[in-house]
Amino acid sequence: MKLPPRLAGLVVKDGVSLGLLGGADRALVLALAASEVEPGREHREAEVNRILEAWLAGPGAMLRTDHVELRRWLVDAGFVSRDDFGRAYVRDAAQAARAAALLGEGSSAPALAGAVADLRATKAHERETRRQAFAGR
Repeated sequence: MKLPPRLAGLVVKDGVSLGLLGGADRALVLALAASEVEPGREHREAEVNRILEAWLAGPGAMLRTDHVELRRWLVDAGFVSRDDFGRAYVRDAAQAARAAALLGEGSSAPALAGAVADLRATKAHERETRRQAFAGR
């Protein structure tokens, strides 16, 4: 799976703030995060928190945020719905389709996480190669 170019440029950064991203870039990042929430199933808040904490430690490591702020962004931007009591979260078919339209074909959570990991490994290798070339001068 290949990430959309704008998203590929974001996932290799560090300290990205959702509030400072433009609308299109923020939507890509939120779609990526939302892909971790299984569609069509009600999730309790604690479960969503665990999902988002794990995502922030992996594919979402470029963000400078916590799981609570991310959860709020996902709800406010319409990628995940919350019940009136704030206890249950659902990602419906329309929300999943919106994320898939932004992320492209084959945008399952495992495929996306693998694409992010591969891209980060490639960038790290490129940086190390440049560092060694510079040190060898």
